[in-house]
Amino acid sequence: MENKIWKGRISKNTDEAVDKFTSSIDVDKDLYLYDITGTAAHVIGLNKIGIITESELKKILNGLKKIKSSIEAGQLDTGMYEDIHSLVENELGKIIGEAAMKIHTGRSRNDQVVLDERLFIKEAIIDLLNKIIALQKNIIEISLKSTDIIMPAYTHMQKAQPVLLSHYLMSFFQNFNRDKTGFLSNFEGSDSLPLGAAACAGSGYNLDRKFLKNILGFKYLDSNSMDTVGNRDFIIDFIYSCCKTMLHLSRFCEDLIIYNTGEFSFIEIDESFCTGSSIMPQKKNPDILELIRGKSSVVAGNLVQSIILLKGLPSTYNRDLQEDKKILFSAYQETSSSIEIFKKLLEKIKFNTEKIADSLNDSFLEATDIADYLVKKGESFRKAHNIAGKIVKYCIDKKIIFTDLKLDRLKGYSDCFEKDIYEYVNIKSCVSNKKTDCGTSKKQVIANIESSAKKIKSSELELKKLKERITDFNEVIEYIK
Repeated sequence: MENKIWKGRISKNTDEAVDKFTSSIDVDKDLYLYDITGTAAHVIGLNKIGIITESELKKILNGLKKIKSSIEAGQLDTGMYEDIHSLVENELGKIIGEAAMKIHTGRSRNDQVVLDERLFIKEAIIDLLNKIIALQKNIIEISLKSTDIIMPAYTHMQKAQPVLLSHYLMSFFQNFNRDKTGFLSNFEGSDSLPLGAAACAGSGYNLDRKFLKNILGFKYLDSNSMDTVGNRDFIIDFIYSCCKTMLHLSRFCEDLIIYNTGEFSFIEIDESFCTGSSIMPQKKNPDILELIRGKSSVVAGNLVQSIILLKGLPSTYNRDLQEDKKILFSAYQETSSSIEIFKKLLEKIKFNTEKIADSLNDSFLEATDIADYLVKKGESFRKAHNIAGKIVKYCIDKKIIFTDLKLDRLKGYSDCFEKDIYEYVNIKSCVSNKKTDCGTSKKQVIANIESSAKKIKSSELELKKLKERITDFNEVIEYIK
């Protein structure tokens, strides 16, 4: 590997094993567009302060266009180079000659790679927000169709209380809403310009950083060069948000895997999102859900990797940070692909309403409402709770359900029982009784769905504004015209 951009102090050729061990091109080649974009902005800034002439600037920008096209067409042997930075500089030299040797003036690979990563993360966040919003729209659509379906809610994996299916589904809408908030915060945390930090002390040239900030579409300027080149908090924050999204997806997948079992049969997953067994002909496996659940552990691992990578490093840049890109790319790619395929799977799920309805029987889901009824008739809650528990125990022993009990028998437990108890604790009433603004009554659930639909519109407007804070290669070049 002869194409070293740091030759000079090192007189010997590096050992082939060293070249192989230190090379990052296989990973950071995915940053090519951001590296070329950042280079274009930097040379425009160098032209502004007289380091690069107008004719040199024109040659460099045209050369960068050709490199971009060659990489996208798969025409370059990337394996010849140590990293994406050396590829761009050396390939540019082949195209335009001596002028290419000026493009690194006033910067270091240390601030250059941070720039590439921030540009990458900003676009990655927009992609993830797009996909989360699409998934949330899907949840709203299914929820609106499910406001008359009652299902058991579970605590400790035991049947607890009846809720609307739409209430259950919208609980995950809220999960993903918090994820959006996290990614929006990550965007702000990544939206500061690192150029000008150079190696660690700042650039030796009077670069107009506000000018560069505007060219590249950043909102803020980093203010300490030592912090800039060593800071990867924005990557940790981004991966944490990916991890949290995957955690929410994983829990949703776990529910659906359980509900898909023969023992539950609450749902049916479309065959186009299932696989079979290599030995058991009858199998229809929910592999997509299982894979997402598995990938969530990969992203959780990425988060731990990113933290451990940073924890023992001294100030400013250290070569350990070369490893951050593969961690970053893994977290993003696993999260992006998982959201996308889960959204497609979810929209094709069928809910077995008869099985769900059957599951409401013989479970004493009305027990809490029995206690609430007694409280509203004058009993203390603790006494009412005790009475309801004794009634449930009696019914279990006698293998009967609550409505089999006559009013006289109920009065043996409490004089507060009246004829209206039977209406109060039927399953529909148990649902409609939960009138708090976060509860499962149909009126409130519909109101929350409508409110959530409005939040989606707000999210789409926020996303549109974020897209305006992204600058691509062509816009950077157009900036000088």
